[in-house]
Amino acid sequence: MTSAEEHKRNFEQFMADINEKIRANLLVERQKIVAFDASEASTNILEYFLHKKNIIPSGFRVNHNYFVSEKRAERYLDFDFPKKKELIMLMVNQEELRNLLCYGKEKEEEKVKEAIVNLNKITKIIKGELEEKNETK
Repeated sequence: MTSAEEHKRNFEQFMADINEKIRANLLVERQKIVAFDASEASTNILEYFLHKKNIIPSGFRVNHNYFVSEKRAERYLDFDFPKKKELIMLMVNQEELRNLLCYGKEKEEEKVKEAIVNLNKITKIIKGELEEKNETK
């Protein structure tokens, strides 16, 4: 069973890996890794958020596969939480970008950057929601 703090650490590790690829100018060459990292980072920060808000019990797992469609995400996340609709749409977009970048031919750098921008939007929303009650500590 993964604790909220472990999800936060996982998120930070995935972000560090993405930032290493950015600094080394390896976004295109390592796009599959970046796409995987961005997807897993978004899943971990969402799960961290849901745990910190006491919306899900320990043991509840959020899987990136929940976000292959909005309908499927709504089915797995059949409870209410702040910014749910917006977060689900961004998570579905993140899953689409993961699949696009991880499978098939190499894509252009802009697509890789799009996955990072999308992850940053998810992160900003969640951090904003947690900072309302200073829950990021």
